Amino acid sequence: MADDTLQPLFQSSPITDYQVIVANDRPVVPDSYVLNDLDGVWVANGPQFRTTQVYDAEKQPIGLLVGIAYNVFEGDFVKSEALELPILVRDIDDIELLVLPKLAGSFLLVTAKRFPRRVYPDHGGSISMVYISDRRIAASSPALLLSEAEYTERFDVDLHDALVVREGGGGWISGTLTAHRGVLRLLANHYLDLESWQAARFWPRLGEFDGWRDMGVAAADAADAIRTFNDAVFRSHDVAVTLTAGFDTRLVLAGCREHISAGQFFTIAAPLAEMDMAIGQRIALRFGLNFEILPLKRASKDQAAVWDRMVGDCVLEAPRFTHPTLRDLKGRDVIVTGLFGETGRCRYYRQDLLTINDSVIDAKFIVDRLTVPAHPVLVKNIDKWLRELDGQPNSVILDLALLELKLGSWAMPQRSMTNTVKWAFMPFTQRVVFDAFVGVAPADKGTAALFWAMIRHLWPNLDELPINKYGDVRDYTLIWKKLTNPARVRRYLRDRFAKKTVHPVSSGA
Repeated sequence: MADDTLQPLFQSSPITDYQVIVANDRPVVPDSYVLNDLDGVWVANGPQFRTTQVYDAEKQPIGLLVGIAYNVFEGDFVKSEALELPILVRDIDDIELLVLPKLAGSFLLVTAKRFPRRVYPDHGGSISMVYISDRRIAASSPALLLSEAEYTERFDVDLHDALVVREGGGGWISGTLTAHRGVLRLLANHYLDLESWQAARFWPRLGEFDGWRDMGVAAADAADAIRTFNDAVFRSHDVAVTLTAGFDTRLVLAGCREHISAGQFFTIAAPLAEMDMAIGQRIALRFGLNFEILPLKRASKDQAAVWDRMVGDCVLEAPRFTHPTLRDLKGRDVIVTGLFGETGRCRYYRQDLLTINDSVIDAKFIVDRLTVPAHPVLVKNIDKWLRELDGQPNSVILDLALLELKLGSWAMPQRSMTNTVKWAFMPFTQRVVFDAFVGVAPADKGTAALFWAMIRHLWPNLDELPINKYGDVRDYTLIWKKLTNPARVRRYLRDRFAKKTVHPVSSGA
């Protein structure tokens, strides 16, 4: 962690091309950066991100869009320096209710001029942002906010040891916490107020899930959105698509049905990926896919060190060692992944999906379902997060915990690094998709029903092959392997022994 050579190594690596800085004072940035002054708010971004001025139907300014954004109104990615939306935008509520649901991809929307000055992330928070309130500055990594000396001085050794080191591979720091005191993470569905430099939730609003969505309608709407998003990716890029034995990539594949002759489908030959490789090959043979198993390529010592600095030493995960493998996807400039799919499959309440909304849950329960250690600092942080969701059904809270507290603080910080090797698009990170994932009643969507409905809507024959199963004796061997893995058992026990209190009146929608 503490190494005088790391900061210059980080700053000279390609990772700097994929960063964003937002500050009240003009930041010092490389010459290659794009720098915009929005009425005293400075937005600086590396050359791999587009900047687009956004206007409403009366050509009134809304703000600055930074990143790679998808315009739902047109079903395509934004490619110009100005975007005029076909709606009138009068106030900040219109931005949250009318504008943001019609944008997807990987972006930040920075509002200015006639609106409160705020930073809004995309629906998955896929451009990682951390901030220091008293310095009034935010950036994609703590490494852009702290000097080498400050990186060491602010480092919370106790928190890092408890949540990352002792957990081994798969350990991460959840919530709005980072490994550095005073450096906080901006989560999906929250904005950063550039006056107070405090974050606040904007979605879902109270009452958003007072009634459950009709599963048939929600499944069709979300599936069509995934297909349209993938169509836009294939129009603009040479695409490789992840393919495993699981539900998430099966749904992604279903959304690529019209492009199977153009796409490259792949699985990485990682440890414990035998089933993914085997089922991937079976799917490819059955449906005529161009499929490849990529041999694992390990990161060098310097690459791993830059990774650690980019993620702020908040995550210790397998891609730290394996991310260079994606370079072997020759002739493909982007990949499409199934990240965030677990949000639609009751992941954190699959064992009690029929009763979860008849209970009382607290921060400790959520931490246990996250399967991370119940460090007191983390429990306090999650308790604050939970209070923002007063009045929401427990199932909604736990779906958002997966979206924000797991994927938002575990997967998204890593994404900034993997994007330097191969840019990843995530078709599930759309408001209409998350609305279906979260808003269908637990008893209806279950752990598989919603996904099968979406897959069959897009490509019915994809249900011919099993999900996460060989269909023979090897399935029992896999169970034994899991039982002999101490880390898996430890996390399983945290999950299964999470305690909730039965409530006499249902709190469900």
